[in-house]
Amino acid sequence: MADPKKPAADGAAERNVDQIRDILFGGQMRDYERRFVELHQKLEADLARMREAQDKRLAQIEKRIDDQFDKLNKLMRQEIDDRNGAVADLESRVQQAARTARAEINKAVDGVSGEVVQSDERQRAALDDLQQTFAVRAGEAEAALARTGTQLRAEKVGREDLAALLAEFALRLKGDFELPKPK
Repeated sequence: MADPKKPAADGAAERNVDQIRDILFGGQMRDYERRFVELHQKLEADLARMREAQDKRLAQIEKRIDDQFDKLNKLMRQEIDDRNGAVADLESRVQQAARTARAEINKAVDGVSGEVVQSDERQRAALDDLQQTFAVRAGEAEAALARTGTQLRAEKVGREDLAALLAEFALRLKGDFELPKPK
């Protein structure tokens, strides 16, 4: 039972100490309390002003960043449009160059085809001339051969004459042949 009284006695003692403290330091404590409240209000007002200034600065920075992003976006779109225009221009130049090259190649092919046709015609004409010359020369050769054959037949020695000549020759070699003496 002594224990339960102790807490009650301690509580009363604490109340007495609080009353003594309030009597001795009550005015100063209230002054400190008021000062703390003023400081707290001032600190909260300063924080509110700082937050407000910070929010304004952040809003300005965000606006600047948004403006810069918009400028960069416009520049990027302009650059993309310029590059697309350059690519389209380059494509049209390449197509024009291809058409020009194709036209030049076709012109060269036509020129070569014309030269081939002319060369073919010249070669055919030359071949015709050669055939005609060959036919004339072949005719001349046939005529010459016929003339020579006729001459040879006219001048040739007959078989019987040749046999008589060879028989005479054989007799002369043997010494059996005698010629008549001139009178």
